Amino acid sequence: MTAMACFRVLIDPARAAAGGDALGALVNKVAGAFLETRWLWPRRHGEIAAYAFLLADPRATQLDPFELTALSEELQTKLFGVSEAGAICMAMLEGEQDMITKFATIDSTELRRVLAEGGTIAGVTGRLTEITPKGARVVSPPAEAGPMRSAPPRRRAAPAADDGIEASYRAVWYSLKETFVGSGLVARHRGARHFFSTVDGRAEMPHPEGGAEFDMLCIKAAPRALVGTEGLLFLPISFSSTIQRPTREAYIKVLEDLPQEGRSRLAAAVYDVPRAPTFAAIRQLRTFLAPYFSFVDLQVSDPDFQIDALMMEAVNSVTLALPDTDEGGRMAAATRFMTNRDTYHRRRIWPAVTNVRTRRELDLCIKLRVPFLSGKAVCDHLVAPADPVRYVAARLPLRETGAQTMAQQATISL
Repeated sequence: MTAMACFRVLIDPARAAAGGDALGALVNKVAGAFLETRWLWPRRHGEIAAYAFLLADPRATQLDPFELTALSEELQTKLFGVSEAGAICMAMLEGEQDMITKFATIDSTELRRVLAEGGTIAGVTGRLTEITPKGARVVSPPAEAGPMRSAPPRRRAAPAADDGIEASYRAVWYSLKETFVGSGLVARHRGARHFFSTVDGRAEMPHPEGGAEFDMLCIKAAPRALVGTEGLLFLPISFSSTIQRPTREAYIKVLEDLPQEGRSRLAAAVYDVPRAPTFAAIRQLRTFLAPYFSFVDLQVSDPDFQIDALMMEAVNSVTLALPDTDEGGRMAAATRFMTNRDTYHRRRIWPAVTNVRTRRELDLCIKLRVPFLSGKAVCDHLVAPADPVRYVAARLPLRETGAQTMAQQATISL
């Protein structure tokens, strides 16, 4: 289920009248820039009316209003300065689509009255929250109302017990907005000679007979990676292993240990998917993964993967792993894969490309408007997941020093 909300920016009436259309345009500019960098894919946002914005998160059943306290503070500071505290507040309604649309048109005077006095808005149902630089307060339903609370500080990873597992990460880049949205995780036993990889070509993949063991090692490393970080976390899952019932039961034993609160950020990167998987196999796969992952990606090696055979929204994305051949052959594979862009769009399934190795390959994928990219030309191996922030193409690949800078900037901003 997708959580949806509309938030309204409420400005002191006298200041709003004096500012006119210019003030409204400035509010939209500041709010839009904030959402572009903070409200990252797969979440969606958009302006739906003057001083009103739509928010949606397909990973959640309820939005966290504390994320918007920083926007309230930013609007206050940029428009009126800290000396005029209280000139701005925001109201957010979570609920059904028709209620959200109606909320966007409610008279601001009536909305201010309800925020001040409590109660409900006639004809509108949903969770109404007041948001200011100081925190957030649920206004209605009354049973949920409570005191204003400050946004909790961002958690950073705490030292964990030594389980003998080491993890490495490769960031996934959203080219359409030049933003990192998550990281793929691989793991090994301490002392092993190297990490297997699902994004660096066939030579780096785990042996088919050891796929399940590799996957489960990565799953065991995931809880630590979820602490103090943001963005999606892609965990490898072997397609051939999951179709065998005894192996599925072994997976379930380790999947059940994943923290419930982190599952909205988990993505299954299912590798070694055949060119034309059966309808029954995909349905079985989704049924198996649904309790543990919010997103499912199919990693394929054939640019002519039979996307037509998949039902609408059967999975969230299909990723082509470029072949282990010369650069020309790899670029040809990417081009051929993206000739089916319209079919992917009709199926509401994102296309993606991994194992991108060179700058020329990266530039071609950007030109082809491949939404999601990963591989050596995008990101080196990292010791921690990359923060989900904007990172322009000219600066790629992301290296460890860049990831450390991103983490420092994220800490400073909170």
